[in-house]
Amino acid sequence: MHALLSVALFFASNANAVVDAVSDAHIHAGQTVVSIELAGHRITRDAVIHRELRTRVGDPLDLAILRADIQRLENLDIFSSVRVQFVYEQPGLKLIFTVREIPFAIPYFSSNITDEDGWSFGPAIKSVNMMGRDISVAGYALFGGKTTFLLDLDYPWITGNHVSFHLDLSRIDRVNELDDFDESSFELSPSWGIYVGERARARAGFSYYRFKSEQDGHTLTSDNRDHLVQIQLGLGYDSRDRWSDPHDGWLNEIEVCRTGGPLRGDGDFWAGHFDLRHFQPLRHGHTLVAAALLSLQSGQVGIDLPEYMDYHLGGSNTIRGYDVRSLGRKLYGKNQLLNTLEYRLPLLPRREFEVVGIATNLGLSAALFADSGIAWSAPSQLKRKHIHVGWGFGLRLLAPAVDMMRIDVGFDTRGRWRIHIASFSKMRAQRLRLR
Repeated sequence: MHALLSVALFFASNANAVVDAVSDAHIHAGQTVVSIELAGHRITRDAVIHRELRTRVGDPLDLAILRADIQRLENLDIFSSVRVQFVYEQPGLKLIFTVREIPFAIPYFSSNITDEDGWSFGPAIKSVNMMGRDISVAGYALFGGKTTFLLDLDYPWITGNHVSFHLDLSRIDRVNELDDFDESSFELSPSWGIYVGERARARAGFSYYRFKSEQDGHTLTSDNRDHLVQIQLGLGYDSRDRWSDPHDGWLNEIEVCRTGGPLRGDGDFWAGHFDLRHFQPLRHGHTLVAAALLSLQSGQVGIDLPEYMDYHLGGSNTIRGYDVRSLGRKLYGKNQLLNTLEYRLPLLPRREFEVVGIATNLGLSAALFADSGIAWSAPSQLKRKHIHVGWGFGLRLLAPAVDMMRIDVGFDTRGRWRIHIASFSKMRAQRLRLR
């Protein structure tokens, strides 16, 4: 989040001067920090804020460390603004961090759209700061293009070096138009994470996936019911300058998954995901984003690997400019390679808004993009003529808790165009297998 940073220096004579520019805070650099106070929070626990601060009482004020402290508070995604005041107290400075919280919980009417299933609507409730601990809990029931019941929990810092816990619990009923059958699925996926040093991340998870087909011939078992048990291990690197709409840095991860085998259940295959994203800063706050995702799976489709675990390309989260229900019927396979180049330019910088007493922060940016991709099962399908390319332009609404909402106009190589509407950044959504 972009937040407001105001700097105030209060003199012993009770006269005061307010400095609006962050750059003017250099007049305080090097002065000893004698105390740190927190203000403005009603729900958030003091410990949640203090643990993000590297500025320490007794140390000289380092503005680079202070700016990083503010960014970490913004990354929590629970404050609409963060403000720092400097108060002169002999023999140094008192820092006052004043935050303004977005609503910690709110019921709302939710919607979801995918290229394959269309629109779904229904009631939802979300807490972004449960118990004041930066715990995010969301639940919703959506009906329409597909029926979805979801509970999502994220506890990003339980103890130690960012020891975290994440849980997805979902039930989905839908028509699988690409494989031509009606499906019902249940998924339980807990995972745990930890920081390794300052930038590296490690993650381990477990998934139980129960799948039912209403038609014969689409599952690994003859009774049209599959039970898949999987473990996942991931190692990543994160040097982004900010988590929401990054402007600079890397976000990379290698994930290895094992389904079946010694874990029992149905299916017996390995999967590997190689996710690379780079954010290159340009002039005037513009950003060039380059991303690649390589997903490889072992086994034979229909024997070791279920057909509903393959990849179908086209649409908002793979190759924009194409309809997944059209391209996805001929460009599919157990493996995929996706590439994206996106040029982002801010239109309305993200800032705080208040509506009927509820604070939030919003921003708007524009984007030019180019996508390419290929999917295959056999090496003989790895041919240049099978690579498809799309390009276009769009808008990004930047908002708390959902990262961004996207509306894109994409063109295929024949000049035909399509409108794509989706949630989250494309790079995040394609890892979630949204299509």
